[in-house]
Amino acid sequence: MLNPNHNLIKLSNLEYSRYCKQLILENIGPEGQKRLKKSKILVIGAGGLGCPIMIYLAASGIGYIGIVDQDSVELNNLNRQILYYTKEINKSKNTSAQKHLKKINNHCKIISHEYYLNRKNGFELISYYDIIIDTTDNFKTRYIIDEICQKLNKIHVYGAIESFESQIGIFNYKNGIRYENLYPIKSNIKYQNCNDNGIMGITAGYTGLIQATETIKIILGIGKISNNSIYICNLLDINIKEKKIYIKNKAMQININKQKKNEIKDTKIISQNTFKNLNKLMDQIIIIDIRKKNEFEKQHIKKSLNIPLIRFKINKTLKFIYKFSKERTIIIYCDTLTRSIVAANHLRQYNINYYIYKLSK
Repeated sequence: MLNPNHNLIKLSNLEYSRYCKQLILENIGPEGQKRLKKSKILVIGAGGLGCPIMIYLAASGIGYIGIVDQDSVELNNLNRQILYYTKEINKSKNTSAQKHLKKINNHCKIISHEYYLNRKNGFELISYYDIIIDTTDNFKTRYIIDEICQKLNKIHVYGAIESFESQIGIFNYKNGIRYENLYPIKSNIKYQNCNDNGIMGITAGYTGLIQATETIKIILGIGKISNNSIYICNLLDINIKEKKIYIKNKAMQININKQKKNEIKDTKIISQNTFKNLNKLMDQIIIIDIRKKNEFEKQHIKKSLNIPLIRFKINKTLKFIYKFSKERTIIIYCDTLTRSIVAANHLRQYNINYYIYKLSK
């Protein structure tokens, strides 16, 4: 379930009327609708899968939808990319999608990212959103999405199509599998995309709807969501198979241990004595308490600033910290090293120098 704290989210009378048919559903109701409204979903690719996904997410009341795509509409897109019209050929997909989605639901904020995703822009972009929906048609971009989602702990909703068949998977969800477990980077896979093979528009529509459905289920915390398998769908046979993805425990444990070792190695943990000495120089340091607000209010270090860990996902927060890091020493502290390491990973991505101080319980 996403957005358990949605007390500040309000539904207008118009929204109650618009969503009345889903509000009466037992597992949605006003509380579920508020979760949808608070959610930030990134759709990478505004093509055959992206179009039905965005249409139904916008219609359902998702609060924020980000669109990543730099392509223009082509004539051969129109059999499956149902957001676009013939008169929009050679026009920006991103601009056209934004215009049509606002007509579907003007309560939904559509955020345009008119560029291709890469490792340079991906971390900042993906960190802003709650769920990442992958509708791309090439392995290179999928691996980039997989890598960034894994590092930022973002849920990755994957879909791929060809002819009358499709694959759907939920990756990086509750310690489950990731895309690389399905297609290891070193495997001998053909780097094809849907421009190389035939595709029926109905396959794209069907698959996109499932991706949208899984996204809504995750937000609301309802239904079955598999974190260790993919679904293979064949529309000609009306057949859906669930394929379990098994990971060798030994290999996985080695990878986890290696990752933890590297993270701890890279952290700059200071002793209690060092912290006491630094604490005397209040005009030269910024002390950031990364615990939750209620933990901070119970007890905290004098003159420390409370920035809960969850806010480290927001670009503005990191820019704020970066600004002060140019003139002052940043010290982050918490009563668990785990949270501090996660915060440190965010700071490293912005080249922010920092030290970690672990509170004694």
